[in-house]
Amino acid sequence: MVVTTVASLKPIRMLKDSKGKLYYIGESASLSYLQVVRRSVAETVGACAFTLDTLGHQMIEVEMSANLHAIQSEPYLDRDSCLALVPQFELAVSGVLDLFDTACIHARMMIWLDDPNKSNTKDAPILFLILAIASLASAADTAQEDNAERCFTFGRQQAILRLLDCPSLETVQAFSLITYYMIMSCRCNGAFTNLGIAARTAYSLGIHRHETNSSFARETGIARERAWKSLRVCDLFLSATMGRPPATSETDCNIPWSDLATLAEDPDISVQHQAASAIFRVCLIFERILIEVYSQKTMSLDLAASISSQHREWSESLAAMLKVDRLVKTETSMGRSAQKLGSHIVSMAFYYSLILLSRPFLAHYTSASHTTEEWLQDTSPASIAIYADACTDAAIKGIQLASNIAFDDRMPKRQPLIINSVFISALCLGHAHLGDYDQRGWPIRSSLDTAIAILQRLSGRNPQAACYVEICEHLREATAMHVQKRTKTLLKDTEEQLRSVFGDVQSALNQCDAETEEDMFGVQENHDDGLFLFSALDFDYPGDYPDPDTAQIWEPSF
Repeated sequence: MVVTTVASLKPIRMLKDSKGKLYYIGESASLSYLQVVRRSVAETVGACAFTLDTLGHQMIEVEMSANLHAIQSEPYLDRDSCLALVPQFELAVSGVLDLFDTACIHARMMIWLDDPNKSNTKDAPILFLILAIASLASAADTAQEDNAERCFTFGRQQAILRLLDCPSLETVQAFSLITYYMIMSCRCNGAFTNLGIAARTAYSLGIHRHETNSSFARETGIARERAWKSLRVCDLFLSATMGRPPATSETDCNIPWSDLATLAEDPDISVQHQAASAIFRVCLIFERILIEVYSQKTMSLDLAASISSQHREWSESLAAMLKVDRLVKTETSMGRSAQKLGSHIVSMAFYYSLILLSRPFLAHYTSASHTTEEWLQDTSPASIAIYADACTDAAIKGIQLASNIAFDDRMPKRQPLIINSVFISALCLGHAHLGDYDQRGWPIRSSLDTAIAILQRLSGRNPQAACYVEICEHLREATAMHVQKRTKTLLKDTEEQLRSVFGDVQSALNQCDAETEEDMFGVQENHDDGLFLFSALDFDYPGDYPDPDTAQIWEPSF
């Protein structure tokens, strides 16, 4: 069976940013799915704040706060503060960028900070960008954010001047750092542009070919593999969230899964093992979904089953694959926090890919539930209901994972991947609510409440999260309206069934009451001596008739 997504997914292809400039948004984008859910709510509930809100029709892009022309010299760098930011960088990029070892960064940073000519060294672009990401991730106020912006602006200038015209591995690393900083600071369109530079540089150096990387010395080969993996994560995240074609691809590389069984017993992670990374493997699944589902605009149960088999293999091998990503337990508290964040990011990416795969089935199932019950009767393993349930389950579990990070004070203030994952999960829960999933025991409302609480928690330093909070609150109100409407419909149907069996006493009583009221207050009779009306003059007042100018208002007794 083929489910065509063209009928159910009709997103707004072009959205404006804060300056009114139009940008392309494709089918897989979160804002495109928002329009799908809004149409479903409009059909089921009717016009409400969620359907009439215009927040989803604009991209949230933050302008750069620092003045490019004002930054002609390097930012002031305090040695102790810079060294303290190194573990903060490890924490900030855990699960996303796996470019360097923390010990290596620390050693390079110490040598670099002691160099009086540090701004003109080859390490300057990368180390300034590392400081920028670490500063932004830990920033608690505007002053710290401005300091991060100064480091970023200077580091990017150095990268353009020193690394752009002569492509190298450092070029890929630097522009991957630029990309992620811009993702963190709500500048996804700029991030998308800079990612293209990193991707084309990687292709020119053959970094995308695993067999080529294996021909280098071990240290260099692993560095190339980790650069490609980090680039893939940023690329697939931007492609999925914005609905745009990926800049990288693994379609011409047949990567086997064979080494995973022995990986846990091998203490020496080789170049070949890098392809067994958990986050790298989930990127392969993302690419299939984006290319074979959303680019083709069709979905079949056979295709879903094929991709689901990769999900199953991934989940079965997760423990071994996390070793490659170095997301195993460490001795330091910062290392444990990085391991926790990284493993949660990787797991949430898995659930996000499940949502992308099964989202068309949820839309189909939800639409069908209001017209026919044939989907409920289909209990085969390859049924649409199975994948609709998978979408709802992935949304709930993704939110549970996100709550473990969002409410942990040790975690970075900026969490762009978590914010997007929680938002898309909240939309899925609202969509599932229209399919009456709450009546089947799914914790839809409580999970939606948790999603809103997470977004509120992360909205302090992120305007995109603040926008998502308002959208999700309107969605929660719409689901409450759906429950009220559904309850009224159920009661009405029950009452009609009871009346058909036992008769309608209430209707007869209402008719009698109406006739009595008409006799007492609404009857007008024409007499020969004029019009006769019941009025206050016909009631028996005690005592003399009161003066209408001085009398107190009182209720007559019958």
